[in-house]
Amino acid sequence: MSESANGDVIVFLNLRRTPLEQRATLTAAHRLGYGVALIADSPPADLPREIVRVVHKVDTFDDAAVDAAVKAIAADHTIAGIVTWSDPGVESVSRIAAERGLPAPSPAAAEVARNKYLMRRSLADRPDLIPAFAQVVTWDETVTAAARIGYPLVLKPVSGNGSKGIHTVRNDDELRSAYDQLSRYVRPDVDRVFTGHSGEIIIEEFLVGTEHSVEGWVHRGTVYIAGVTDKITTPDYHLETGHLFPSALAPDRLESVHDLTRAVVSAFGIDDCAFHLECMVHPEGGVKLVECAARGGGDFIISHLVGLATGEPFCENTIRVATGQEPVLGTKPALHAGLTRILGTQEGTLQAIDGLGEALTVAGVEHIAIERTPGNAVRVPPADFVSSGILSVIATGDSRAAVEASLEAAEKAITVRVCDAG
Repeated sequence: MSESANGDVIVFLNLRRTPLEQRATLTAAHRLGYGVALIADSPPADLPREIVRVVHKVDTFDDAAVDAAVKAIAADHTIAGIVTWSDPGVESVSRIAAERGLPAPSPAAAEVARNKYLMRRSLADRPDLIPAFAQVVTWDETVTAAARIGYPLVLKPVSGNGSKGIHTVRNDDELRSAYDQLSRYVRPDVDRVFTGHSGEIIIEEFLVGTEHSVEGWVHRGTVYIAGVTDKITTPDYHLETGHLFPSALAPDRLESVHDLTRAVVSAFGIDDCAFHLECMVHPEGGVKLVECAARGGGDFIISHLVGLATGEPFCENTIRVATGQEPVLGTKPALHAGLTRILGTQEGTLQAIDGLGEALTVAGVEHIAIERTPGNAVRVPPADFVSSGILSVIATGDSRAAVEASLEAAEKAITVRVCDAG
């Protein structure tokens, strides 16, 4: 019997940013027997017609427009569930699911998962699990909080995603610069992800250690962990440049990360969805929360890395949970999967990407996802936190060392040429 026996479509509220990630979510629905009803700000062209049954192009920040699209879909189809693959849609999904009796986090839990300040407040009785923090809007509030927390520290948007707007601050001069830049940046007219949180900034303790994310689901109150990803980020703006799955953390450190995950899920009230938790593990073993989203991770972690390593596609399990089913955990012998992301290092216009053919012949390389094409503008932080990403290489192997070697060989084969903006 098809897993879609109780309904014929699953509603997707927007898709991931790249075609490779988009196809992974769509084919996951298809393999489980569902059609997709897509509601999106900018639906991509050439969607697979046998999978995507209906498309509604609407402003997904407009609740009334989204509700009207859902109503139109429900008039012609049975809706089995609703899913979003990125942060801006989390609260809308929770609201719609609550109205229609579909599995999803509660609106209260979704609000917490979209607000880094509320995340930390939810764990106020567990100061061992969170950095010292404060929410600030004005410069005076920022100065007062910085004096209490002490340098180094981090300034970032309350509602940002995808490493947007993260600043490491080491002294008073850097604090002023970071605050001024964020005050100009954290506005809906700059990026609509800040809708409802204009000018809201969180200032917090700089955490020392290694960076990781936890990928999993919550189904009817039970936490299922697919695994932990080791992350590589830039030191200044914390842009993610690499992922390795599964983690190389020692068993006792992994258990601490799992304990943090269960505590966070409980404190936030997250249920009936995928989650993507980011944390820092101190060299001496303590672990603290960075943030936790009530949706799956991006940057090819859930679309490719987890499935390639475990044998059980993450996106399929996300759809299972969104339709009231228990996730299926991989039982095959584990492989390793990883990604390296090549960033532009100067502002200008992308002229060419050389060596792609050679990189694709490297043993273990599965995919190369192009994010910028020749003629595109390339900008770097703090002017822009997205357009410096040029491409990502995904590789698999029977060991972590094999994956790292494949990624290194592929990166060496590739040359990115950017014409100076001047």
